[in-house]
Amino acid sequence: MMMFFVLLFFLIHAVIVFLVTKLITVRMDPAQRGLVKWIALICYFVPLLGELFGLVSWLIARRYASDKTLLDYDDYIEFDVVNLEGLQQQAADNIDLVPMGEAMAMDAKERKQSIVRLTTTSIADSGKYLQFGLDHADSETVHYAATVRNTLYDRYEATIKSREEQLNPGHVTTYYHLIDAFEAFIESGLLDDSMQKRIFDRFGSYLQDMRIQYPTDATCLKACGKLALAKGDVADGLGYYERLIMHYPEQADGYMLAIEYHFTRGDWTKLAPLVTQLKTHVAPDDIPDDKRYILDRLEGVEL
Repeated sequence: MMMFFVLLFFLIHAVIVFLVTKLITVRMDPAQRGLVKWIALICYFVPLLGELFGLVSWLIARRYASDKTLLDYDDYIEFDVVNLEGLQQQAADNIDLVPMGEAMAMDAKERKQSIVRLTTTSIADSGKYLQFGLDHADSETVHYAATVRNTLYDRYEATIKSREEQLNPGHVTTYYHLIDAFEAFIESGLLDDSMQKRIFDRFGSYLQDMRIQYPTDATCLKACGKLALAKGDVADGLGYYERLIMHYPEQADGYMLAIEYHFTRGDWTKLAPLVTQLKTHVAPDDIPDDKRYILDRLEGVEL
């Protein structure tokens, strides 16, 4: 008999809690209904003590609760990722790479695998990573690194030779392919000082020929500027960028190349006029997303 009254009490209590909760939440702000429903759930199973606990929870929530964390989270999830495609490609390129410094501290098998992966991964400045292997105390690791370095070097040389054989001065795209091959070799980090000078001279010779055929070509001017800066000819390199701006004022390339150069050296006095020129002559949609990030940091606003 006692069990019957206990169950009846729980049933009546649950119905009352349900009806009161329904009545209260209908008139409440939707953002605050969760706390009331949570208190009601406790009351279903812990009569009387549940109500007391709920009242204390309610008072504490009204005294200390804040939506600041939720607002911060909203700002976080709405963060505008710049150049998402570039990040995805970079992640795809590096997904199998263990940081080379860490790999060199692992066992021999992991060291070899990390070194060999550089032959199948389109990662820039691979020579820098290979240097970890070349400086290792283990002779076999040094051998693997040297072999991979020679393989990559031969591959770049073969690509350039192939593009040289395909070069047709009457078709500008064949120059573009050759430029890509030379720039990839230069950016690989595989060249020592003597090799670098030889490649610079060889590349520069083709660029001189291209300038005769296509004196205002944008790709040629960009390549000439980059090569001049790589050789340390700052005035010459920036001069090519100025010509690029002069011939193509509505394109972002010339401005951005000059901005990047001054930005990396902290030369702020040169940046302001370049940014002003770019905003005056170039439409926002014509500025690549990966370059727009730099301008956002410079101006503190999104273009």
